[in-house]
Amino acid sequence: MTEKTTIQAPVAMIQQDAGGPSPQELAARWKEARLAYPLYAALALQFQLASPPYAPGELPPARPTRNIFDRDMKWLDALDEKIMAFQLRQLAAEILNGNKESLRALVQRQLRKPDKRDSDRDKIDLLLVQYFALCASEEEDLIHKEITLGDVARILQPVLPQADPTPLAWCAPLEEILDKTKHCHSLRDMMEDGLVEQGRMLKDSAGTMFYDPAALVAFCRFNFLLRLAFIRMLHADLKAVGEAVDKLETLGVKTVDCRGAGFSAAETTAQLRYFSENWRQPFQKDYTQSSVHRAFEQLLAVRTALEEALARKTAGPHSAPQAAKTETPAPSFKPQMSAAAPPSVPAAPPVAPKLGPLAPDQAGLKAPTNALPAQEAVASEASATVGADVDPETCMEAIWEQLIAAPPSRGRSMSTVVLQDAKVLLSSWEVAAFVSEGDQDAEDLRRAVVARALLAVATDRRKRSGEESALRSALAFARTEVSYYQGRVEQSKKAKRTEAAVNLGISTKRLLSFIEEAEGLES
Repeated sequence: MTEKTTIQAPVAMIQQDAGGPSPQELAARWKEARLAYPLYAALALQFQLASPPYAPGELPPARPTRNIFDRDMKWLDALDEKIMAFQLRQLAAEILNGNKESLRALVQRQLRKPDKRDSDRDKIDLLLVQYFALCASEEEDLIHKEITLGDVARILQPVLPQADPTPLAWCAPLEEILDKTKHCHSLRDMMEDGLVEQGRMLKDSAGTMFYDPAALVAFCRFNFLLRLAFIRMLHADLKAVGEAVDKLETLGVKTVDCRGAGFSAAETTAQLRYFSENWRQPFQKDYTQSSVHRAFEQLLAVRTALEEALARKTAGPHSAPQAAKTETPAPSFKPQMSAAAPPSVPAAPPVAPKLGPLAPDQAGLKAPTNALPAQEAVASEASATVGADVDPETCMEAIWEQLIAAPPSRGRSMSTVVLQDAKVLLSSWEVAAFVSEGDQDAEDLRRAVVARALLAVATDRRKRSGEESALRSALAFARTEVSYYQGRVEQSKKAKRTEAAVNLGISTKRLLSFIEEAEGLES
């Protein structure tokens, strides 16, 4: 950017307000503001947050009048209130990382805010790891070794002069999460264990302790190493998809049922190869928390569909019945849809609104595509008990019978159930809630899965036939259920029951993702 050349009075000559900052402090603030301005201008234009005070490519003057100083500082402060962390994440890398001094100035402005909200914390959290990553990339030796708190504190020192490498006891769970990532081989593993959510929960519970210089160093290191692990697993998933496509084509398979991933029942391997080679995370206008979550789940669903197709193609003709016999668990109970909610949280409606009647050829549940012959017979028998209406109780029973008929394979963490033509992926903790007798936490998870399944059915019907009554009913039920789950998650957080909070939190986010998609179909 170029600098405006109009001759102005220097900041140091501006009359000091009584009890206000000294001229030297004003000069330092202006220097910092000028360095950060290009990033603010880019954000303002990209997200239409405000009109920049200067023409594109122009910087504020080096020696402003007091009026210009006050006007521009007010503009920057107002923009700080509007900018969100996800918008910073969407800035092009060449802008956000284009100038180390500009990035440092932006971080320091956020750190200086006296009354920080959660949104400010999220921006600081993101910007510190961004600054660390930018500086660490200049040290080739650092990238190829185990990064310590001391390494992070040293690199953050210019932006965080009090950076402290001292380990904090309450930050110890961050190290435990990082240790778990070393045993992950897929994004599915990370999502199943709720590792990102566990880190988020610790951050949420930290309060003002988050701004302790030692905590900022610990979270910066955690974020950076978690990002590296995430990239490693993402590449592993994309590679696995490509390798599965290669093997299927070698075996003569040209199409795969990928409805669970939002594709067709006969998606060509050529198209799936193109998907894996050109996969991109949503950015710009398509970027929301739920859209990103769906993008990763779609990738995992594609991998699951390909692996299931490959397993069916390579399985021996006599291996299926034996596998079914040895792996099918003996259920200790049959789950029921309970209307009761703990007295400490708002009760959800006792009965969900019924969805519209199904066409005769659509009634009933289908066995999962990876079901073995013996399991298919069990699932078919379960399907015969489903009437013309699908309500929560019937849906819960049908999901349970499918999971009992087709338990997840060893080494697999996600299972698929099919309600009509809609496929729903279940995580390991959701499967466990159905096949093992549990407490109120298990009941909550079952209810969340049912709400998701009913919404998936209604969404699928809306896409195929245009019928909207079922979609409205399913949405009304899902929205009410979500408020209950969110209350339960908060209760678990307060009780320090991390696993319960993480599991239900992830299941709730998945339901929210389905709600967002369904709302987009409402006329």
